[in-house]
Amino acid sequence: MESLKEKETKSYKTLEKLSLHMKEHEKKLHKINKEMQANTEVRDGMKEEIKSHSDLIVSLQDENNKILIKTFTGFENVQSMHSVMYKLLQQRLMPIDKLIQIFNQNLKTRKERINKLGEIENSISKLSNNFDLIDSRVCNRYACYVELADPTLVCVGLIISSFSEVREYNGQHFNQTTGTFVSPHDGLYLVCVTLHEWGDKRIIVRVMAGDVWCKSIEVKCADTSAAGSVVVDMKKGQELYFQVCKANQDAALSWLSSFTIVSL
Repeated sequence: MESLKEKETKSYKTLEKLSLHMKEHEKKLHKINKEMQANTEVRDGMKEEIKSHSDLIVSLQDENNKILIKTFTGFENVQSMHSVMYKLLQQRLMPIDKLIQIFNQNLKTRKERINKLGEIENSISKLSNNFDLIDSRVCNRYACYVELADPTLVCVGLIISSFSEVREYNGQHFNQTTGTFVSPHDGLYLVCVTLHEWGDKRIIVRVMAGDVWCKSIEVKCADTSAAGSVVVDMKKGQELYFQVCKANQDAALSWLSSFTIVSL
């Protein structure tokens, strides 16, 4: 019996503890219920707010669509007006385009004329330089006229040096002994040769500037005379002479043969 009483006492104590725990859990459950009710109220308020916002968004979308339709319609009207205005302006500007084309053509022609004027100026500048050279050469002008003795026998390789008359102007640069002319300065010289053959023979005479062959003058058997000229570019101190390169046996040049050297 005593053991039963102890067990009963323990059971009462356990029930008291359980009742205390149950009261605590009830309090917590009551608190949770209150919080859930508050959350439910907040959720319902949020649903109503979301619904009002969605209704507002739908109305705004409808209004926006109406505005877009009006805008596109106005834009199409403006575009058509712009197209009409562009055509009108294009028609009005056609004469101006033609004027611009004419102006561009005249500008191109003007540029070409300016380029031609520049070329002419360059040519004039070069010519003025040449005139300066000519002026500088005027003071160095030289001329020489040589006639042969009568008659003058010739043979191949002979340098003609038998003269009856030698006339020089502005200096003495023709060596009558050797038959050579020594250039007094750099420049161009005009050399003229007139040959008269004595006795129906063939003779060829070369104009030589140093070792350079400049020109040949030939008297044929059927002819009695021949003439020729050449311009020779010579340096100061360079020699010029007349050499026989071909001649028949007993060929001779008459006193009518002559040589002229003139500086240019």
